[in-house]
Amino acid sequence: MPDIDAALHIFSREEEEKIAQDFAQSVSLPYISLVNFPFTPDVLAVIPKEAVAKNRVVAFYKLNNEVKVATDSPKNPELVPALKELSAALNVKFFLYYCSKSSIDYAIAQLEFLKEKPKDMSKHVVSEEYIKSKLGGAHDLQTIGRRIVETSTTEILDIVFAGAIHLGASDIHIEPAEDGARLRYRIDGILQDIAKLPHETYKAIDNRIKYLSSLKMNVTEEPQDGRFDIEIGKLEIDVRVSIMPSAFGEVIVSRLLNPTGSLISLEELGFNARAMKDIEEAIAKPNGAIFNTGPTGSGKTTTLYAILQKLNKPEVKIITLEDPIEYRIEGIDQSQMNVEAGYDFASGLKHALRQDPDIIMVGEIRDKETAETALQASLTGHLVLTTLHTNSAPSTIPRLIDIGVRPFLLSGSINLIIAQRLVRKLCRVCLGKGVGCGECKGTGYKGRIAIIETLKITPAIERLIVAKAAVSDFERVAREEGMITMYADGMEKVKLGLTSEEEVKRVATE
Repeated sequence: MPDIDAALHIFSREEEEKIAQDFAQSVSLPYISLVNFPFTPDVLAVIPKEAVAKNRVVAFYKLNNEVKVATDSPKNPELVPALKELSAALNVKFFLYYCSKSSIDYAIAQLEFLKEKPKDMSKHVVSEEYIKSKLGGAHDLQTIGRRIVETSTTEILDIVFAGAIHLGASDIHIEPAEDGARLRYRIDGILQDIAKLPHETYKAIDNRIKYLSSLKMNVTEEPQDGRFDIEIGKLEIDVRVSIMPSAFGEVIVSRLLNPTGSLISLEELGFNARAMKDIEEAIAKPNGAIFNTGPTGSGKTTTLYAILQKLNKPEVKIITLEDPIEYRIEGIDQSQMNVEAGYDFASGLKHALRQDPDIIMVGEIRDKETAETALQASLTGHLVLTTLHTNSAPSTIPRLIDIGVRPFLLSGSINLIIAQRLVRKLCRVCLGKGVGCGECKGTGYKGRIAIIETLKITPAIERLIVAKAAVSDFERVAREEGMITMYADGMEKVKLGLTSEEEVKRVATE
C-alpha cells in the first residue's frame, strides 16, 4: 500500500515551492530552492551565524567577489541594511534571491554542522605586489598616512596593515571621534599618529575586522575579543583584536604577532655584565624560579624566549603555557591558554607537571593558586620561568605576599628576579646629523634595547621576606648589596650613545 503520509508531504512541499515561486515573481526577485542544495562550508560561512538567524538569509553560491544569498523574509526592514554593511565588510557584491521557509530551515540545519569558520575564511592576504605599488618609496609616517587616506574604502584594511608592517609597528589603534577616526601605530613602544580617517572608512574597517575575527557584527555596546591571521607579503601575522565601545563608536586595537619571526638571543639583548652573570648563574641551576617583571610591552616575554633558546637541548623537556604564543620554538612544547574553555594558567600548570617536564615557562602569574603551584614546582626539581606585573625587582616579593603567597615558599624557591623596561635606540644613521631620516622613518630612533635590574635572594633579603617588610625596605637593602637599578643601567647606556636621557626618564625613575 502506498505511503500516504509521504505522498502528502511531497504534495505539500511542491505546493510550498509553487507559492514561493509566485511570491518571488510578485516582488521581482529570482527564486531558488535550497532543500537538498549541495552547500559548501566556505560559502555557508560567508554570512555570520547571528546574521543568518536574525535576518533569515543564507549564502548559497560564491564566485570571486560575487555572492548569491537567499531569504524567505524579503520585506524585513533590517535585511537590506544588514547586507549592505556586510557587503562593505567583506568587499563583496550580494545578489538576493527568494526561497521558501523550508529552504531557509534546511540551510540553517546545515549551518549547525559548521562548528567554526573555515581557516581560509579567517585569513586575509596582502600580496607583495600590492605593498610595492602602494608603499614603494614611502619612508616616513606622513607619506604613509597620506597614502592610507588616498586609498579606496574597499582596499583600506590592506594598506592599514601593510603600513603597520612596513613601519615595524607592534599594534594598530583605530579610535573613533566625532568627525571620523584617528589611526595610530605603536612603533618601538610609542604611539605615533598616522592618519585621520573619514567615518565611512572607519566603519568599513570596523566591520571587516569584526568579520575576520569571528566577532558579532551587530554588537556595538559590549567589549569583544578575537583573532585572525593575515599574510603580508611573505610574513604570516597573528592578529589579536580587542574592541571596546566608546562615546563615538568602537575603539579597535589590533596586536600584531609574528610567531615565525626571528628570535633574539640572550647575548643580543644588551644586558649589562652583572645582569648577564646573574642570569647565567640562575639558569644553570636544575631547579628554582626565575621571575621577570615589568608592565605590558616591557620585553619580558622576549627575554624569557631568549633564556629558553639557551636551555633548549635534546635531553631537556620544556613546556610553555602562553597567552598568546608569540613565537614558535622548535623542540619546545608550547600550549595556548583558552580561558573561555576553563584552560587557564593555574589548570595548565597542573597538567604540565604531569608531563614530566624539566623546565616550565608560565606566561604570567595572576593569582595565588598559580603562584604557589609554580613555586612548589620549583622546589621539587623543576626550573620555572614566569612573569609578574610589578614596577621593580625589589617590589616583586611584597607583591607575591600581597596576593597571598606564603613567605616560606619564597625564600627557598626563587633563583632570580629580573625587572626590565625597553627604551628606544638612537638611530645610527641620522645620529649627529639632525633628528629624522629615511632609515628611522623620521623619528630619530630605530629599534629598542632593554634596561634591567636583577635581584638575588640573599640572607638579608630572606630576613625581609620572613618579616613581610615594606617595598622600601627591599629596595634599600637591594641597593646596599650592589643592585644596579634600571635607571642607572639606562644612564650608562646614555653615556654609551645607545639611547637618550629622555628615553630613560620616560620609562624608569631614579
